[in-house]
Amino acid sequence: MKVVAEKIKQHETHLQDVEGKLGAVMLQVPNLPDESVPAGGESANQEMRRVGEPPRFAFPPLDHVELGTRLGILDFERAAKLSGARFGVYWDQGARLERALTRFMLDLHTKQRGYREVIPPYLVTGETLTGTGHLPKFESDLFKTRAGDKDLYLIPPAEVPLTSLHRDEILEAAELPKKYVAFTPCFRSEAGSYGKDVRGIFRNHQFHKVELVKLTAPETSYDELETMVGDAEGILQALGLPYRIALLCTGDMGFASAKTYDLEV
Repeated sequence: MKVVAEKIKQHETHLQDVEGKLGAVMLQVPNLPDESVPAGGESANQEMRRVGEPPRFAFPPLDHVELGTRLGILDFERAAKLSGARFGVYWDQGARLERALTRFMLDLHTKQRGYREVIPPYLVTGETLTGTGHLPKFESDLFKTRAGDKDLYLIPPAEVPLTSLHRDEILEAAELPKKYVAFTPCFRSEAGSYGKDVRGIFRNHQFHKVELVKLTAPETSYDELETMVGDAEGILQALGLPYRIALLCTGDMGFASAKTYDLEV
């Protein structure tokens, strides 16, 4: 029996090694695209619908950088002095505009759409990021800090903590869907995006976002996705902004996604 016990111990050690290697490989495998998702690169994205038409001007319009700088509501030079590139300072009406939009979105989603407002932690563990597919693949795009003997990461979007709120819990079917909305700062190092859309407030290291997350059963998840797209559209319609909805192809959607719509304003 001592010989058997030693063999079992050896096999268990080997099994743990194999399971560890298998887990590392599986974490690099993206989610399977839904059958409705077009295959191909960015050019294969499908426009699903278009609402409104972009305004036409009788003069050359300014971009947000020049307009914001002239109005004194955006300041990239002082932001660079404080923190380096890919940051911005919002002054006066710029700061008030963002605050007003945030409150408008939160009020609409909570009072009219039935979402529950959450303020989650802005620092999360590696396990939390692994659960949403951000680790290990996108570690270079994250900001990491250390608290005592534990590594913590600044959240990219609020999707990360919201999705993990009920991790390791069993939810009653009658409770579903759980609908959450959160306004948070978001942080991304954008390590893989140098040279892309870096002018102004695009691809900044820090930005604010109102995030919608639903936890639901697999058999109703695609219906809930369509409803959530409608909830996001409601913001654009209320603001009178023209937009289009694009269904992203396999080569353009996120690593953890099975189906993605982009609302392009």
